[in-house]
Amino acid sequence: MLPERSAISIAGRRIAEDIPPFVIAEIGLNHGGSIDRALALVDAAASAGAHAVKLQTIVADQLVAPSCPAPLHVDARSLVDFFRQFELDEEAHRAVAARASMHGLKVIATPFSESAVDMLERIGVDAYKIASGDVTWDQLIVRAAATGKPLIVSTGMATLAEVHHALAVARLAGADQVALLHCVSAYPVPRGSENLLAIRTLAADCRVPVGLSDHGEDTFALPIAVALGASIYERHLVLEDDDDSVDRAVSSTPSELAAAIRAGRRAWSALGSGRKACLAAEAPNVVASRRSLCARYALPAGHVITGDDFVALRPASGLPPSALFSVIGLPLARPLAPGEPLTTAHVDLHPVAETHRVA
Repeated sequence: MLPERSAISIAGRRIAEDIPPFVIAEIGLNHGGSIDRALALVDAAASAGAHAVKLQTIVADQLVAPSCPAPLHVDARSLVDFFRQFELDEEAHRAVAARASMHGLKVIATPFSESAVDMLERIGVDAYKIASGDVTWDQLIVRAAATGKPLIVSTGMATLAEVHHALAVARLAGADQVALLHCVSAYPVPRGSENLLAIRTLAADCRVPVGLSDHGEDTFALPIAVALGASIYERHLVLEDDDDSVDRAVSSTPSELAAAIRAGRRAWSALGSGRKACLAAEAPNVVASRRSLCARYALPAGHVITGDDFVALRPASGLPPSALFSVIGLPLARPLAPGEPLTTAHVDLHPVAETHRVA
């Protein structure tokens, strides 16, 4: 069993390295402001096999300054106007939570304001996530941690010192169940910039469950992340044939996410226990694949064994080749035909044991 600090539980579902990864389907902004699309994404997350859905709870006026211009690729007068189209009110949040509950999915939310935490508490979300951009906003971390709900902190753009600070703030505010997500805040992450070894660094240095918030062009990183110890996987979800969603470049369709989940579970299963021993799957091949000491030529009863009397041949139905030096000099109790394996019926190994016994 892993140390308690290496495991958390979200609404009764344990999250740790010793079970398959907990998969979060990120609805994010892909609902486009439509409650119907948000509900369809919840249905899609359930069909894909996710364990949780995650909402981004945005109040645009509390996210960016009014004077902040929209990037060139965004069709809006300002960044406030851009984010306003993705606001979901409390009623919409309740509808999403109810649909998720109907499917047995956990509900996680990323609050982008302190007031959002108040609304999410009224709804009763199962856990909170702090976005990478807010890892240095102590007040929001305190507000979310003070709810007593599990807290997941995304670490895109963060230094290890900043991660330690965020953890300390969360714990001082009362959070006793905290996990981290390795994340690269690029959309999509350029190939070769995934830095997946940071998963090991965070797990070893912070001693909390660590996962991957995947902004790659596909889900290539998931099996690698699992092999490195990731116990959470978060991926943006988009409906099939929906090429217009704002986060399409870093999202997976339900069928793609389902395939990724299968790959992640297979990767976790392939890791095994780490104990080096003959496995049940290979045990039937031991006799057929290994060798025995077999008589090179006919050997009569009473013959004193020499090193030249035997060859190593399959199958392993007699004494192994490693026993040769233990039988040299012993007499044969019965004859051996050419190619016949040497067994304990042919030699008495008791004298060998007697000569090695300490008086």
